[in-house]
Amino acid sequence: MIIQPEPSSRATTIVLFGLGAMGSLVIRCLMLDHPRLRVVGAVDHAPEKVGRRLGDLYAGLDNGADVAVARTLDECLAALPEIPDLLLHMTESGLDVIEEQLMAPLRRGINVVSASEAMWHPLLRFPQISQRLDAAAKAGGVTITGCGINPGFVYDSLPLLLSRATGAVRSIRITRTIDVTGTGPGDIEHVGYGLTLAEFEAGIAAGRIVGHMGAPESVAMLAERLDMPLDRIEEHWDTEAADFPVESGSEALGMIEPGRVIGITQYCRGFAGSREIISTRLQMYYQPERFGLVEADEIVIDGSLPIHMTIKPALASLFGAANVIVSAVQNVVDAAPGLVNVLDLPVAGARRAGWQAILDPAKSGRPGKVWIARQPSGRA
Repeated sequence: MIIQPEPSSRATTIVLFGLGAMGSLVIRCLMLDHPRLRVVGAVDHAPEKVGRRLGDLYAGLDNGADVAVARTLDECLAALPEIPDLLLHMTESGLDVIEEQLMAPLRRGINVVSASEAMWHPLLRFPQISQRLDAAAKAGGVTITGCGINPGFVYDSLPLLLSRATGAVRSIRITRTIDVTGTGPGDIEHVGYGLTLAEFEAGIAAGRIVGHMGAPESVAMLAERLDMPLDRIEEHWDTEAADFPVESGSEALGMIEPGRVIGITQYCRGFAGSREIISTRLQMYYQPERFGLVEADEIVIDGSLPIHMTIKPALASLFGAANVIVSAVQNVVDAAPGLVNVLDLPVAGARRAGWQAILDPAKSGRPGKVWIARQPSGRA
């Protein structure tokens, strides 16, 4: 049995590494919630951000408002009186590209949560990099993980949570339809938005375009956790172009002209022989309603107790991922050193307050009413 250590009562200090689309939404999460997380550093290479205060870049920000954006992690850490607890990594997705970005904080004894889809289950396709990250984290006495909304929640954490209410699971089918307006340049590059249909197909054939990363990792993770042996995972993509211009919501992509890809449906299926065991379908569209699509998440589990869950509208792609990432911070800081998966951490997340509910001794209850008081939980 793994026993989680008692968390500290002090604030958890974090550095934001990357202030693009995801980093900006993480800042929004911190403005709305998580008062025990304190921003002490920020890193971004964009010339228009380097040297500026976070409070000047993000109106209304109190948490870390006086923090100046550094160009490099070394510059950021040199300006801090002590090593921060955790780094939120939010740059690119390719693990071969970001390995050193992840290794650098681990060597300094800093925990890491990465938004890279490839970091959800890196052992599947990047075993050597995974071993290096695990070794570096253990040597530094810290923890590293990757998570987001998908992978990290809709395709894996949520169906596994639902599967706890049934048994003898025979198959899982997951469908997700989302509006991708505002997607950052890191995702645009490997997903393939804005290309001609011919360019998209050529990119798939050459391996430059992979669509949304992480679907095979989620399928493999479900199979591992539910003991559903697979012998292969197959992916394929359908694309759609519009005959009207579409605003992408991203400075990197701008207006998408007619005839270019504005919708991608990505299928990922896990097989045992000829039998399809686990399947996912991700419909990623700009303005999906113009194509008759309804934003929703749907999970269908065929087991001893059939389960069919639908979420409307679908959990927000970018902002949902930002919330999942921030919510993982304290659990990662408290976890045992090494490369871990969010599924190994408490499903309910860390306590956000240092109190627990008890009956109010100053008030008498009656049927239908319970008066609540608060007392320290001992885990604050």
